[in-house]
Amino acid sequence: MFKSESVTFEYAKACGLLSKSFTGKRAHLLFEQSSLADLWQLLFKTQPPMIPERLLAEQIEKNCLKQFITQFCNFMKTSGCTSEVLTDLLKDFEIENLKEIIAALCAGEKECPELIDLGSLQTLKVENWPDIEKITEGTEYSWVNKLPDIHGQKDIDLKLDLHFIKSYWNAIQKLSGENKEAHLKMFLDEYIIKNIVWALRLSVYYEMDEEQIKENLFYVTDHADKNDPLAGPAISVLSIPKNDYNAWMKWKYSSLVNPVSDGDTWTIDPVWIEQKAMVATQKNYNHVFHQNSMTTAALVAWYKIKFFELSCIRSAVESLRLNIDSTEAMNNLGISIE
Repeated sequence: MFKSESVTFEYAKACGLLSKSFTGKRAHLLFEQSSLADLWQLLFKTQPPMIPERLLAEQIEKNCLKQFITQFCNFMKTSGCTSEVLTDLLKDFEIENLKEIIAALCAGEKECPELIDLGSLQTLKVENWPDIEKITEGTEYSWVNKLPDIHGQKDIDLKLDLHFIKSYWNAIQKLSGENKEAHLKMFLDEYIIKNIVWALRLSVYYEMDEEQIKENLFYVTDHADKNDPLAGPAISVLSIPKNDYNAWMKWKYSSLVNPVSDGDTWTIDPVWIEQKAMVATQKNYNHVFHQNSMTTAALVAWYKIKFFELSCIRSAVESLRLNIDSTEAMNNLGISIE
């Protein structure tokens, strides 16, 4: 529980921010704008700066990300809660920074790339650029002390993702009671589906076998096998015939399966599952937020909802810049099938 003196005000503030966010029934507003200037006015209620469209697009994304991180950090500070399940969420951004640094160094770039500003929560010693060993020295990423070759960069990225997931899993295990149950459900719902979608993509589109797919899955135990809570469900779907609709109707997540179309040969569609899952998980986050007020689970749910809003904003920016059909952009986020 948060400090009782401030939690009521902070929870009300969080509710207010969610009511104004561009998610759920308001997400389509992002895709109804005719220009980046209009999108800027929708988001920030001010006139946009007079700069080229490319720079305006970048500024929109930077401003929204900065606002999101600032709001979340303020909630933690004001509520007096610095639980690992909250602070560890922001490690995802630091890992993205580290990936950017590694990619830039591997590409032979002379200047450090622009990174996400995490303020006092940043542990990477970026001032030591371009020495990767000194950048990560004394941090939980100190094992990244040399640059990979061009083939090893993907492996490092996956190891960093696994580091984040396992760290967050361990933070959840330190909790107890209903709060832990809410955190665990959110975590499992997110990463089980991510694994399932990824496993099906690799199987359907790239015809990888089970052993190859296992090497690309998230896991929280020692190995990505059938006993792992994240990898297990993804591995099990590989045994369901891709063209047997009736078999998929017996699957635990059958509500996410693409329907049969008259005249078409049916096959399981990972993209459809991903889009439907986005809708389902957002509804679950909203449920957790309202049913678990004054807990860390509520704040994590708020974070997840607002993080999805960032994805929607990025997609809207991209569709305006590249003249992508707004319906297609919304489909990719599951917005049109809510």
